[in-house]
Amino acid sequence: MKLMKRFWFGGVIGAAACAFCGAIMAAEEMPVLRSGGYELSVWRDGDRKHADKGTADPSLRPDEFRTTAASVTVASDRDTLTLKPAVWESVDFVVVTEKGDSAFMRVTRESANPFEEPSPVMRKIAPSGLLSREQAEFDIRALVYGLSEIHPDIYSVCEQAVFHRAVNDAVKGLPDSISIPELYLVAAPLVAMIGDGHTNLGFPFNDVFTPELPRRPYHIEILGDRSMRCVASLDDRIPAGSEIVAVNGRSRDEILDSMLPYVAGEREHFRLARLDGVYSGLDYLLYPADSYTVEFRRPGAKKTEVVTCPAITNDELLKRCPDPRKNRKRKPDYTYRIDGKEGVAVMDFRSFRDQERMGQFADSMFRELREKNIRDLVIDIRENGGGNSNVGDSLLRYISPIPYIQFDKSLVRVTPLSARMMRHDATPGLYFFEADSAEYVMPRTPAEGHYDGRVWLLTSNYTFSSAADFSWAFKETGCGTVIGEETGGMNVCYGDILSYRMPVSRLRASVSYKRFWQFRADENDIHGTLPDVAVPAADALDTALRLIRGSRE
Repeated sequence: MKLMKRFWFGGVIGAAACAFCGAIMAAEEMPVLRSGGYELSVWRDGDRKHADKGTADPSLRPDEFRTTAASVTVASDRDTLTLKPAVWESVDFVVVTEKGDSAFMRVTRESANPFEEPSPVMRKIAPSGLLSREQAEFDIRALVYGLSEIHPDIYSVCEQAVFHRAVNDAVKGLPDSISIPELYLVAAPLVAMIGDGHTNLGFPFNDVFTPELPRRPYHIEILGDRSMRCVASLDDRIPAGSEIVAVNGRSRDEILDSMLPYVAGEREHFRLARLDGVYSGLDYLLYPADSYTVEFRRPGAKKTEVVTCPAITNDELLKRCPDPRKNRKRKPDYTYRIDGKEGVAVMDFRSFRDQERMGQFADSMFRELREKNIRDLVIDIRENGGGNSNVGDSLLRYISPIPYIQFDKSLVRVTPLSARMMRHDATPGLYFFEADSAEYVMPRTPAEGHYDGRVWLLTSNYTFSSAADFSWAFKETGCGTVIGEETGGMNVCYGDILSYRMPVSRLRASVSYKRFWQFRADENDIHGTLPDVAVPAADALDTALRLIRGSRE
């Protein structure tokens, strides 16, 4: 029922349909509106002052009026009827004239925001599992809406016109029907354009990899220098550690360049780290094959070799090509060892977990360093992906020479959508926080065990999140010397994520709703923690030990 000046309503039920009307009314107790004719007035939510006037069309079955109002009042010259349908519910009624003619009417209440409250019809996926073009477009538009409602600034990296042109092009290119994995290939590059490593569209592994699906017969890892290394292969036909040069005639760089647009990150090494986690899925969607011809180079070799292996099912893969990474035992979050002969302690710091336990660990470690007069401490966070930043404070207090705070500014965006996702009654708004020096964390005093030896920090492109925050505070406060590679995490970054699901496909996106400035960071000079001594991550520990020995000569 579209409100036009002739009228929206209509549902033929004239003399020939009276029996039908009567049957419906008897069965469903359909409300009746008495009227002298078909001229009616309609107002929403009690607002009679702005009532619309029109004429019901009895040729329609039903004549439908769609509205977002919670209450709809329909009035004739003789009667008034108020209806209160729930969201996405329809309520039917009949207009009966004094001549005995009738019109079948319907009021349907739509959501005021269909992106947050889609209709059941829109959300219903066909038995084939394919989405219609209309559903796919709705999902993409809903995703863009969700990103714009949650993220502090989706245009800080990509210009508005560029981003929305890409959205429109993606919608224009949609086919009449599309699978969920195919929709991922359309939507993921849009999310990646935002340029925030914490805002990413998750890969639909369960929609792609069924047990019987043939897949590539080897496992690889992607490193920050763009190299691809074999981890395991079918019957060990490609030795572990071999460099992958090309697959099915496509060079390594061609493969990586085609996949990087699907993953988010501020730097290429960040995106390569993300790509490492979804490579198997993208490889299947972009380059499905019955067999794989792989050009590779054995460790230490100069010449390349070529081997061809068939695609195999998951059961065969598990039996003949197990991934050794899945059987690795989880290493402790932090350990240390002391080389008494060298007078050096090395702390392996793998995860920022459990602040209380870190406090106990640090107290014990630094007590032993004092007792054994260990004057050099190496802290290794090259493979630390982060965790709870407060864990870093428990360690930094022992080694920082000055008061500090890991984040001296932050911005939090709260909208009605994000507040509901956080499940608390936060007031919508943009909230900016700037730390005062009175809020800085105070280092421990010598009496409290502050360490007065030298400290060396090892970093890599895989030093992310809270580990990158720690490394920035370490360098900015002058705790010691940083050795290795630029960290994967940036000095000004978005973070603290909410999980958003696209309403039809149920693809899941992680979306940042905060922005952080690390200690004294400059928004006009965004980068990771830069090493004082830049070397490949694999050489960082040896470099630190060499520098320690050299400084003692």
